[in-house]
Amino acid sequence: MALSTDALIRLLVLMLYAPACLAVWRWLIPRLSPAAKRLAGGMLAAQVLVIVLAAQVQPATKFESWLWNFHEEWNIPATFATLQLAAVGGVALLAAWFANRHAARLRWYWLGIGLVFIFLAIDEYLALHEVIPEWELRYIALGAVVVAATLAVAWRFGRSAWPWHACFLIGLALSVAGAMLVNALPIPCGGMGVLRFDGCLEFYFLEESLEFLGIWLTLVALLGQFSAALPSAPRAAIRLLYALPALAMLAIISYSLAPRLEARLWARPAAVTFRPGIDLRGFQFEHDAGATVANLYLAARQAGFIGFGISVHLVDQVSGESLASRDEWIDRQHGLWLLGPNYAPVIRQRLQVAIPPDAPPNRALWAVLTVWRKRGGEFTRQKVDRSDLRLLDDRQVVLAEFALPGESPAPAPSLLAAFDSGFKLESADLPERAAAGETLALRFAWRSDKDSRQDYVQFLHFIHQETGDWWGFDQHPLGPRLPTRLWYSGLADSESWSVPLPADLAPGRYAVFTGLYRASDQERAPAVDADGQPWRDGRARLGGITIES
Repeated sequence: MALSTDALIRLLVLMLYAPACLAVWRWLIPRLSPAAKRLAGGMLAAQVLVIVLAAQVQPATKFESWLWNFHEEWNIPATFATLQLAAVGGVALLAAWFANRHAARLRWYWLGIGLVFIFLAIDEYLALHEVIPEWELRYIALGAVVVAATLAVAWRFGRSAWPWHACFLIGLALSVAGAMLVNALPIPCGGMGVLRFDGCLEFYFLEESLEFLGIWLTLVALLGQFSAALPSAPRAAIRLLYALPALAMLAIISYSLAPRLEARLWARPAAVTFRPGIDLRGFQFEHDAGATVANLYLAARQAGFIGFGISVHLVDQVSGESLASRDEWIDRQHGLWLLGPNYAPVIRQRLQVAIPPDAPPNRALWAVLTVWRKRGGEFTRQKVDRSDLRLLDDRQVVLAEFALPGESPAPAPSLLAAFDSGFKLESADLPERAAAGETLALRFAWRSDKDSRQDYVQFLHFIHQETGDWWGFDQHPLGPRLPTRLWYSGLADSESWSVPLPADLAPGRYAVFTGLYRASDQERAPAVDADGQPWRDGRARLGGITIES
């Protein structure tokens, strides 16, 4: 008869916990101070309660499944692991602060241990290691330093403290085994040797239980050192000892509420609602040559976030192609799960889109947001019900537009016109002759000395030198690929124009002029020549051309 995999894992957890807890309660707990005993006992009771509930709860919804799943982040088990790590770090820091009669080396050791475990608590909640390159090797190196420091302190300060150091090292080893080793084990299916079981044996419940037990052993070890260092602890130390879990929980709650405050104070407001009820309340956007970063402030019922993800695409405005993108599941690390699935927190999600090295510069890009869900193996974009931001279609919201800067060579020695908008027309290639009805090829070289926020249009005027009749042609100076509202200080670029000449354009000699006008009100931009003399009517003379019939 095959065993249930769930029953087998729970049996392994029980076989691990029972002897370890009994041994600690028999030989170490009696040596703690009364305050330390209560904290150790309370943390163990809470730990066992979390494990039992996680094992016994039969989830009826996706939210409940996430809430108690040891394999998920930012839920009850993950939050409790954060509280335990913070408690270990807090006890070490209290020992360093209040044990002023002990050797300086021991106080420095406690300070280091406290800072390490406070960092691990923050990492447990925020998953910082996911953005740290080769984090496993770095954490192993950090663990080796902690072990070496513990062994050195144990050797230096006598045998009376050895049980505490041994308990600390054992707890550290169990935590590492849970965090790294168990997770690396192959998943057996059907059985192992003579032992048969149904399904596949996934170790994540055992993994997290090992971490829980290991953290608790390190807490007992630090409480033992605290009790030895402060046999008659001052009332302030005892109060802080009791307050450690509450302070850690208060920090988590404050962190959970911070995005709501940030969205009100610093983010650009937005009112966008995607079909499943996910709201974009605000965002911050920044970019440079290497990456684009979007901080999004999203709101929905906690249960409404489950199963959904977001994407930011950098879309070429001319071709509509995506040059780069970043996809992520919507996290729930800011959610206050204690308030239930219908509580609507504001979460902050940071997406960093790497700019490909071969991305073309000086092209207008949109940063586009989409919300999607995975269903039946397919990722489906969700419709937008309402939006105060521009939409590319009913599923794509434009967060911002920008241009990737290009190289900025030295200014040309010549200059045709300098406009008060900060733009300079350095050169223009104009052929000597053209035929009516043909396409006239021209080329303009531009430079910008200022960041622009205005759309300007460039005009060409062909004025017949004998009759005074004129014909004009308008377009953006660098074409649609880079409107002037996205020009930046240091821009240097050129554009080839293809100007279709009318078939009935009268032959003869024409003077050719160019200039800029604001698209919003058709007001011409004043311009001066290379000597600083104003061009009349804001029109710079390019030269002459002969139109043949």
